[in-house]
Amino acid sequence: MKIALIGRYGEGDIVPGPERVARELFRSLKEKNVDVTFIEYFFSGYSDYTFLNKIFGSKKNPNGTLRLGIIPLIIKLFRDDFDIIHFVNSQRFFLIILFLNSFFKTKIISTLHGLHSDEIKKIKIKRAYIDRLVEKKIIQNSDILIFPSNLLLDVFIKNYKIEKNRCRVIYNGVSQGFIFNKKDFRKEKLNFIYFNSFGKGLDKLLTSIPEELITRVRIYALGNNYLNIQQNKFVIIFEGHLNHNSLNHFLADKHFIIKTEYESFSILTAESMAAGVIPIVSANTGIKEIITNGANGFIYNDNESLSFLLKEIFDNKYNLQEISENASKIYDELNWNKISGKYLSVYKSLL
Repeated sequence: MKIALIGRYGEGDIVPGPERVARELFRSLKEKNVDVTFIEYFFSGYSDYTFLNKIFGSKKNPNGTLRLGIIPLIIKLFRDDFDIIHFVNSQRFFLIILFLNSFFKTKIISTLHGLHSDEIKKIKIKRAYIDRLVEKKIIQNSDILIFPSNLLLDVFIKNYKIEKNRCRVIYNGVSQGFIFNKKDFRKEKLNFIYFNSFGKGLDKLLTSIPEELITRVRIYALGNNYLNIQQNKFVIIFEGHLNHNSLNHFLADKHFIIKTEYESFSILTAESMAAGVIPIVSANTGIKEIITNGANGFIYNDNESLSFLLKEIFDNKYNLQEISENASKIYDELNWNKISGKYLSVYKSLL
């Protein structure tokens, strides 16, 4: 069985979730001795990006991935006769492959991390119509569509006519090396993690914290610097973006991670759980599917229910140490050895 993972691998230590999934899947499949090749493109912003490389470039990276221009990519796919082409994250250069799909004797699998129209609402994307076309072609041409949560699957079903027998849900995995650290929940001030790439949910969180708890909460904001936030009496520490090693160290003394905004999964939340950080997530996040409310984390519905939950937490209504230990067990289910095994099962089902 010959597998081609095609998508964006990314440069540097800090990359978005879809690229992290691509990296971990490639690594894990290699560890299982699967005949797998990772192919990416000469993306703008890459250190070796040129117009000529986009068309004719060919490079093997030290990590074992291939970076190919359009013509070498087409030659590679025709020559190697892969059994499976797996689009691991949505990219515009997929169009050339999708338009030539009828000439390839291969099955196509695609992992979809988000609905394109939702992404447009968050950030301005140039030539967004191309991304929309890629999404439509992926849905039309894929033998199997994979989603990181049932929440996202339902979103796609509402927006496209997708046969459910072509769909699978495989949660994103947790990387190796996250260490469970026993937390001290008896402290007067507890440490909360907040992350949102677009900075639209921190205000919502601050308005949900009861007045009497303000001095007992310390918020560590990851991601972009939220310059427009009115901090008032809150202690907010802006940490920026962290790589794997820095994140592991950072999580050691944190107590909770809060997700206030929609997200199809949330790798950061899963990794934080592996380190014993208790998740508090909106019912509009995909990772709620692996959380049992009050057992390994908390799920809330709105600002009012979040405020009530925080009061209960600070009134010692829960055994937080036990919940923290239960949260850390998520690694047993979401380690990449298990997750890549689920992908392998999907591959084999098409042969």
